[in-house]
Amino acid sequence: MQIILPILLVASLASATVVWDVRFNDYSTAADFDKWSWSNQVGSYQTYIYGNLHGETASSWLTLGSQFKNPSTTAENQGVKVKINSTSTWNGGPMLRTELLPQTTNALTGHLYFHVSLQIPTVNPPDPAYEHQIVFWEEHYADIKYGQLSGQSGVADTLQVITGGQSIWSVTPVKGTWYNFILETGSPDGLWVSTGSSALQKVFTGSLNGNGGTDWHVGALRLPINGQTQQINETDIYYSGIYVEDSGPTTTP
Repeated sequence: MQIILPILLVASLASATVVWDVRFNDYSTAADFDKWSWSNQVGSYQTYIYGNLHGETASSWLTLGSQFKNPSTTAENQGVKVKINSTSTWNGGPMLRTELLPQTTNALTGHLYFHVSLQIPTVNPPDPAYEHQIVFWEEHYADIKYGQLSGQSGVADTLQVITGGQSIWSVTPVKGTWYNFILETGSPDGLWVSTGSSALQKVFTGSLNGNGGTDWHVGALRLPINGQTQQINETDIYYSGIYVEDSGPTTTP
């Protein structure tokens, strides 16, 4: 027994695997985002969704720096600032978009934990009169959103997680505060949340109505009001601590 127990412990620890690690440690400068293309799929992210009608490259909208990461996240040395403005029209509009997607051969499906930390900054925060989809799968079975939802009226300074058309967590975000999330897919499903350096706690146990996948968008998608994209100033959102693991989860940001 004294011999077998350590072996079992090692086996248990070895079973935890990060299946997609994109904490920006492999990116030296924002120019590295420009290296990816459909014919040259290099790096950890696909970088083709951005305001591309005016000759810009991905690095025109993405800025790396230590000031853009959760300081409690010790596994990475920098985060990313994602920018949109009035010229960020996607294929002619009316949506404004700058997004990062996984570049990986792993299917990212099944019982997995999708980690992401984000901040609504004090400088150039998004306009709460608009719906901003800031973390989502293309099928929209689990979305993190900020602002007033499309089709509604008024201003909603609200950060929330929506699945199956229902809000399962929401808060009026404190600008400059880091919000940490784990979207747990597969079975069981659930949502884990914390702020700053606090350990993530499970706040929702139930179906997220999907099974994960690589069509996972991290960034800013702003929907128009009443079908019209209005002129706006620069809008920024910061992201940090992005990775996917197959067990655990790791609850430190």
